[in-house]
Amino acid sequence: MSGLAGARVVFLQNSAINESVALCDLAGHLKSLGVITRLFLSHEERSLGEKIEKFAPDLVVIPCDLLGHNTALELACVAKRTTDAPVVLGGTHPTFYPNIVLEADVHYAFAGEAEGVVSDLLRAVVEKTDPSSIQNLIVCHNGSYKVNPLRPLLSDLNELAMPDREIYYRYRFIAQFPWKKFGTGRGCLNSCGFCFNPTYRSMLNLPDPRLHFLRRKSPERIAKEINEVRNRYPLKIVHFSDDLFTSGVEWIESFVGVYRQNVGVPFSCNVFATTLSEKAVRLLKEGGCRVVSMGVELADDKLRIELINKPVSTAQIVEAARLVKSAGIRLATFNILGVPWSGVDGDIDTLILNQRIRADHAWATVLVPFPKSVLTKKLIENGYLAKNFEERIYEVPDLPHWPAESLFKRTDPERMMRLYSIWPLAIKLRLPKSWIRRLVNSRFSKLLSPLSFLISSMNEKRIYGFGWLDGFRYFLHVKDPMLKTKNYVSFI
Repeated sequence: MSGLAGARVVFLQNSAINESVALCDLAGHLKSLGVITRLFLSHEERSLGEKIEKFAPDLVVIPCDLLGHNTALELACVAKRTTDAPVVLGGTHPTFYPNIVLEADVHYAFAGEAEGVVSDLLRAVVEKTDPSSIQNLIVCHNGSYKVNPLRPLLSDLNELAMPDREIYYRYRFIAQFPWKKFGTGRGCLNSCGFCFNPTYRSMLNLPDPRLHFLRRKSPERIAKEINEVRNRYPLKIVHFSDDLFTSGVEWIESFVGVYRQNVGVPFSCNVFATTLSEKAVRLLKEGGCRVVSMGVELADDKLRIELINKPVSTAQIVEAARLVKSAGIRLATFNILGVPWSGVDGDIDTLILNQRIRADHAWATVLVPFPKSVLTKKLIENGYLAKNFEERIYEVPDLPHWPAESLFKRTDPERMMRLYSIWPLAIKLRLPKSWIRRLVNSRFSKLLSPLSFLISSMNEKRIYGFGWLDGFRYFLHVKDPMLKTKNYVSFI
């Protein structure tokens, strides 16, 4: 073994909706070293502190996403009160805000991907050696903090130990839910303006960022991971949570051949309109793809391309949707409301575009300016966000408790939220633009929100193919559907 056999690591999260493929990878890595791990979801535990104390960890690891820092710090406080084990935060927030290590209940933080830094830190804790020079680790230093250099990215993801999904499946409602997440790789080829990936990619000084940032597991490895779960738990549909699943026709072709022969379970994935050629869509259908989720974001080409930095035209979106629908694959879309330059009229146009492409399910997200993104910088430059927004991030509430009006000047927020409340209803009933405008201008439109939510829930269950009982059981635990706003791949 590695000298870590019998060491104990506890992971703390708040809710099952944040189920993380990357955290399962980390747990699997530690398990391969003989480490005993346990995940506690605070929303599911009546006596979280007692559970932590009884487990007696050597190290406490808490995922800390951008705009999830308040929850992470609350969990750190609980851990600090109940164990002497060092508390370490990892994820997108510490990667971009290393000063979080200065918070009273935090001993260490780390940037980037987790496997190497967490096992090295655990070894230092167990062997009582100085961890201050470990790569990726952020440590307190002379009243401030020190960020150690980032280690090279793991280039061959097949070298990773098998994920340990049992950390989540010890909660029966997750284990029995027939829709389960898997990942085929890490990184993304795109540079979307609302995403942290471009900023993180620039920190790595890769010789060819596009070539070396996106890494994929082999189709055989992916099939092995899925079958390991399918042999033990209900699995009606696989969801590949990669930011971009369709990175190239050649990869799709190699994947489909293995998947169809060795797995055969229907799947859903995230795509980009320009990657959906006729051949790519045909391959997805042959492989068993049931649903693709595609970013529409905004109806205005100029805003989508120049502001959101998604180089795809409305014509390309319409054609990609046509290919998907013609193949008998269901189409889900991602859309952003409340972009200042768009306004409510622009948001209505986005809704009409979703009607035009016959989206089976259209997620609408109210704009949240993620720190360290290109879009956030533009919002600051144009006076919509406080100039010191990045420095005042600790005043910002976690998702989904937005907006933070003191920092973000929204345009026409009341009408925008009325549109949000009727969005699924307007798409399902294909309401004409004139009716939508009347509803948006009426203060009574929010009374339709429960019906809209019901329609959205029915659509989601229908297109993904899981039943009411499955969905209701899961919803009883997750409770707040707004938590689904978190729709990106994190480090843990």
